[in-house]
Amino acid sequence: MPFLSIIVPIYNVEHYLKECLDSILNQKYEDFELILVNDGSTDKSAKICDDYAKYDPRIVVIHKENGGLVSARKAGLKVAHGKYIGYVDSDDWIEADMYQSLCGAAHKYDVDIVICDIVENYPNQEVRRTQMVAPGLYEKNGMEQEVYPIMLYAGEYYQFGLFPSVSNKIFKKTLIQKFQLNVDETIRMGEDVACTYPSLLDANSIYILDKQYLYHYRQNPSSMTASYDQNFFEKILILYGHLKHFTRSNEKTAPNFAYQLQYYFTYLVIAGVNNEFNPKNEKSLREKRAFIKKMMKQKDINEVLQTIRINDLPYKVKCYIWLLKKQHILLLYTLIEMKRSRSGE
Repeated sequence: MPFLSIIVPIYNVEHYLKECLDSILNQKYEDFELILVNDGSTDKSAKICDDYAKYDPRIVVIHKENGGLVSARKAGLKVAHGKYIGYVDSDDWIEADMYQSLCGAAHKYDVDIVICDIVENYPNQEVRRTQMVAPGLYEKNGMEQEVYPIMLYAGEYYQFGLFPSVSNKIFKKTLIQKFQLNVDETIRMGEDVACTYPSLLDANSIYILDKQYLYHYRQNPSSMTASYDQNFFEKILILYGHLKHFTRSNEKTAPNFAYQLQYYFTYLVIAGVNNEFNPKNEKSLREKRAFIKKMMKQKDINEVLQTIRINDLPYKVKCYIWLLKKQHILLLYTLIEMKRSRSGE
């Protein structure tokens, strides 16, 4: 049996897939199986998977109907044989020593999760991102004192103590199975968040590598604002409902997790408002205002807006929340349009 199973969910990424697969197959660490889950691709991704499998016995290919990222990750996990599980997104790539470093720490310390830092790759630059939790070994007591208090919110707006991604980590299979297989497949936003933080809350030990930037995230800033998602609020409410369950069951080990989750959800709500005012949204301004007012009255959103400690937030975010609470949607729209015009979007 391999020590590590690497799962790559794949959907219509023919332009990036070979670079991703080559970076995995060229790892210095070789005791792994590579599970490629073709999630109903309609481009050449399926053929690329089959072609690679012909030449490397470590590769297993699953072809399935399109079901989304969560569904694809579950399909890969169900056939995985490794003691540890790693994930790589099919449009990203990894350093040649990534799994040597992660698995080396796993062999040495036998921890539940091993974590490395990341590189964000933009079209014209790359940015190294270091996590806020200090590197090193944490047993449960240390996690309760130093990791959990800042895991999701590290004191500055939208600053994570530990990155939510599953891809810069390896997990013991016995741990990740409990949470990945129970993630609601209707979650189509925050798929990593829905699995990573519950796994961390349940883990008895983790090891964080010291400034080893081993995972490369391909960033496309223009795509983030180019489209309108009419189901945005529905998606974030499903995610928030999933995560709220873990605030109740972990009140003793992570008493401020609910507080941290509020900050994360506030960011998503503001992103939802910006999405609704996206120029690609063909609703009239009256319809957009009415929809946002309706959403702000939704139970979870209203509760968070009323209880969030705005003094801890940046000035711009305070303004957003104050305007939303006061239902000054037209003024908020004006501010968003001014910002958009200044940035040239």
